[in-house]
Amino acid sequence: MRTQSNTKIVFEVKEIFQSIQGEGLMLGVPMNFIRFARCNLKCKWCDTDFSDGKLLTPNEILSRLNKKLKWVSLTGGEPMLQENLIYLIEKLHEEKFSVLLETNGSIFNKKILDDSDFISADIKPPSSGNPVFDDRVVRYCIKNPERSQLKMVIKDGNDLKFFKQIYNKYDGNYENWILQPEWNSISKLCGEGILMEIDENVRIIPQIHKILNLR
Repeated sequence: MRTQSNTKIVFEVKEIFQSIQGEGLMLGVPMNFIRFARCNLKCKWCDTDFSDGKLLTPNEILSRLNKKLKWVSLTGGEPMLQENLIYLIEKLHEEKFSVLLETNGSIFNKKILDDSDFISADIKPPSSGNPVFDDRVVRYCIKNPERSQLKMVIKDGNDLKFFKQIYNKYDGNYENWILQPEWNSISKLCGEGILMEIDENVRIIPQIHKILNLR
């Protein structure tokens, strides 16, 4: 975030749009998406340039949201790189929106996590080039299963092995583990092989918005 004055708060926004949630446990839910610019990771299979964004005030952001839709997804990029994100979340709550925080799990900020209504932590596997995450984010999600999910995009067998290591390290009773096949690799992944390697509290969910040709 950059400030133009001491009193004007702005956020670097790539785009604002409406669609359905195409990933994870909130699959199919219509919502507003605020996609922020900037990311602290550079995943090999990411096809979006997050380096540039438009500076928008909270009121400018709110004016572009569909108030008929309850949920707002804060996505990116990495939304937790935006300073004063807590302020925006508070403004969204004042307008009666519920906030879905979509984070790569590499930054821990308890206040932001506490203030979000649902947290989707997308842990990056080896195929991304960034197999890093903050242990505190994972443990926070496990302690708050009613409002979180732990998701990993998998491209190959090495990614599945990495997932199993993380799964075995933490609480296996957590029921919101999500495996998401990498879109361009779905046809190469062995569904039956994956099923043989996971427990019943792990869900395999593809990106439904891409199947429906939505954003």
